[in-house]
Amino acid sequence: TLVKSSGINAEYGYDVEGPKSKARVKDSAKGTNLINVLQEAKLKYEQSERISEETKRTMVYLFDEEQGLSQLEALEMLSRECALKMKSGTTDNSALFLYIETSLELTGADSEIIIEHLGAAVTDCLKNLKLDLPISKLNHCRYEIARQLSETDMTSVDETAKPTKISNAALLDGALKSVAGFSARSVELFKKIAELSLLKTTLEVDLKTQADTVKFLNEVLCCEVENIREQWESKMESKADIDLLFVETSNAVSYLQETLHFFVPVLKRILVKTSM
Repeated sequence: TLVKSSGINAEYGYDVEGPKSKARVKDSAKGTNLINVLQEAKLKYEQSERISEETKRTMVYLFDEEQGLSQLEALEMLSRECALKMKSGTTDNSALFLYIETSLELTGADSEIIIEHLGAAVTDCLKNLKLDLPISKLNHCRYEIARQLSETDMTSVDETAKPTKISNAALLDGALKSVAGFSARSVELFKKIAELSLLKTTLEVDLKTQADTVKFLNEVLCCEVENIREQWESKMESKADIDLLFVETSNAVSYLQETLHFFVPVLKRILVKTSM
């Protein structure tokens, strides 16, 4: 997915240098056991006597530290509950069910999106879904990332008047935490969308529009994760650190894309529930 996000400077008030305007995210086909892999990895490091510095720089660890895993687990639980209720009921909406499944499927193809402002794009998606849902956490997270990026351009001066440059390790840690934090807040947003949508007793928005909007929002947020990576990468010099950031960002995008898998039973349940 190619996204142009040109509004970050105007939206957050920081002059953030680097290749922020374009990011390419490729849908990654995954099995349905991704969350099990995350849970097993979490259990492994929790049982360790000492968490290594290497572990602390993995997206599994950082995503969990930002409460991303708990949000993903909560969405999975909602999804399972919806799937169980679907098994006990009957429906004549097979054509719409197929549309939901194909719309939210990860195909591995690239698509192109152009957005001017992240906040406005997310808000428009919520309006399309007719959900009154604040995005203050997401906006605050992105604002803090922009502030941190801006601060990396500044050098501190000690008593001997020698400028000190931010270390490679600090840059890498800042980049990884930024990616993990934004990904976690994005998953939390999808969980809230599912919760509020399931509370509705009438179908205010047709299911095709809901499926398309959820997919589009996911693409926008995944691309913003990649934009964040590119902004940090433009300030990094270590090839090894850049490679590690790329790999861990890809993992973060996979966690975010997993929300689409969990949304299939949710949207099907909404259709059946509002058709009764």
